[in-house]
Amino acid sequence: MSRRDGDTALIALLSFVLGGIVGAGVALLMAPQEGKKTRKKIKELAEDVKEQTVEYAEKLKEKIS
Repeated sequence: MSRRDGDTALIALLSFVLGGIVGAGVALLMAPQEGKKTRKKIKELAEDVKEQTVEYAEKLKEKIS
């Protein structure tokens, strides 16, 4: 597999994961529940997204280097 194929696969995987996370966030917003619970879930989701984004950015930096 060439470097370009690896980069394309990583981008596709990242897009898939981020799409799933965004979908989960929308589902949380649409679900009927108390505002306090919803805000807590959104905060947890945002923290997860941040952690995963940092991990993927590090992996991408390693591949580029």
